[in-house]
Parts: sequence; C-alpha cells; structure tokens
Amino acid sequence: MVSCKECGEEFKNYVDLHRHLRSHKMLLVDYYHKHYPRKDLLTNEFIKFKNRDQYLADDFNTKTNMKKWLKGLHIDEAQEYCETILLRRKESRGIKYTPSQVELRSLLSPPIQYYNEIFSDYYDLCKKLGLKNKYHNPTKIIDGREYDKEKYKILIDTREQKPLKFDRETVSQKLDYGDYAFSHPEHTCNCHIERKSLADFISTMSGGYDRFTNELERAKEQSAYLIVLVEETLSNALSFKFLPHISKKIKASPEFIFHRTRNLIQGYPNTQFLFVDGRRESSRMVELIFTSGCAYEKIDLQLAYDNKVL
Repeated sequence: MVSCKECGEEFKNYVDLHRHLRSHKMLLVDYYHKHYPRKDLLTNEFIKFKNRDQYLADDFNTKTNMKKWLKGLHIDEAQEYCETILLRRKESRGIKYTPSQVELRSLLSPPIQYYNEIFSDYYDLCKKLGLKNKYHNPTKIIDGREYDKEKYKILIDTREQKPLKFDRETVSQKLDYGDYAFSHPEHTCNCHIERKSLADFISTMSGGYDRFTNELERAKEQSAYLIVLVEETLSNALSFKFLPHISKKIKASPEFIFHRTRNLIQGYPNTQFLFVDGRRESSRMVELIFTSGCAYEKIDLQLAYDNKVL
C-alpha cells in the first residue's frame, strides 16, 4: 500500500496514487518535488522528473554534472559513491550480473574505465559486492590468422535485407536466429550476430520486443550466443532524440529503449549488445569476432571497442 502525502488516502500501487493526484490538481513533478525533494549534487537544482523510478534514482541532471562533481572528491569519497551506485542497482533492481559497459553508459553512472581508474579492477570490486562476473578486463583480442583458409566462410541469413560486405567468402543460408554465423560454429561456441541499424534497434526494443525476446529464448535453448551489433555509436544511440533522421520517426525515448536493453543484458547472459561506428566497422567486427574463437564470451565487447582493443 502507498499513501498520498497530501491527504493520507491509501492506494494499492503508484499508478492509482498518481491518478489520484488529479483530485489535488497537482502534477507529478510538483508532488515529488514537494514531498521527495531531490537535488543535483553539483548544482543543487531539482532533479528533472521523467518518471518516479528515474527521479528517485538519479543524483545528477547530466553526466557532465556528475563528472565535475566526482573530480572535486577525494579518491576515498569517489570510491564510496561509486560503490553506492552499484549496490543501489543491485538492491533496487535485483541484478545478478556485474553491469556491462552498455548498462553503465546508459545510466547516470561513470563508465567501467573510471571504476578501473579508482579501484584498479572493476570486476574485482563487483565480485566483492556480491555480483557475478561474466567478463574480465579485455586485452588485445586474437587476430584470427588461423582462420585465413578457404573453408572458413561467413553465413548470411537469406532474410538479411542489407547484407554487410566481407573480404572472405560468404554463403546465403537460412539461420534460426541472427543475421550472420560462422561456417564452423564449433570454433565460435555457436556465435550468431544480429545486425541492426539504429532505427532497427529502436524498433526491436519497442514494438518488436516480445518477438526478439522469443528469439533470445530459442538461442538460449540451443546453447547459442547472440551478439546484437548496432551500426551506430553508443553515444548517438543514447541521444537519438537529437538525431533528426531518427527522432521524427520514433516516439519511444532513449530511457525506455535502454531500460529494456539493460533488462535483456541481465536476463540473458548469452547475449551482448555492441554499438559501432557505421557499416564498415560492423563488417570488421563480424569478421573479427568470428575469427577470434570464443574470446568474445569472456570480454565485454563494448568496453573492448571503447578501449580500442577491438
């Protein structure tokens, strides 16, 4: 049960409470600012209200504010605050796995690089906090020269409408999931790659979410690993509402899209999301991942890409 701070009336859930606020002629933002005042730790301005969960979770209005605030802290204070971010997410969201680079960068949180800078090893910290590590810090990935033989080919799903171009030979073949696979799946731990434009990714995470979840279930049942490769930088994907060619067609918000993305990352340990700079980079990533054996399973691909070791 939740009660209205204005009149004390009780409700079964927050949806009913929020609907009730109309009787007080009160906006949600005004209600939460009045009864749950939260201020940006740098500017002392009210946290911008988008929804209840976001408002109660955020400590800053922008990542720039967060970075400036952290710079002014002693390292011990910065460590304490960053631990709090992870513990808060573990407790409030019930996450089991160490947050990935995509998860952290899509939240008001420092990226993994900052954690490594102040703690030496992000993954050691997360293990101490009771989270399960899927990855370790990436080093230079295998170059794949042993796969430079004619028998090794890239399979392209027959339904792929805009196939990428590769230096090695390709074969058109119907795939159960994903758009690309390797001709010898035993060498890649049955890895499949699904290519998406930014618009495709947004559409999948909104209207196509249930269908895509079913696809992940099928991959999981067949012990396959699915990498979602988006032909756009993560920075642009996180701010797509400012991209005219995207925002005019899409009603969903980046917060909604990446909330669902984070849920899939936590719910399906056989899945990664990787955002890269364009189609040429996408082609390079597909071939590199397939010719690196099963190395992708042990590293956060987005972190490796951001660190330029991919």
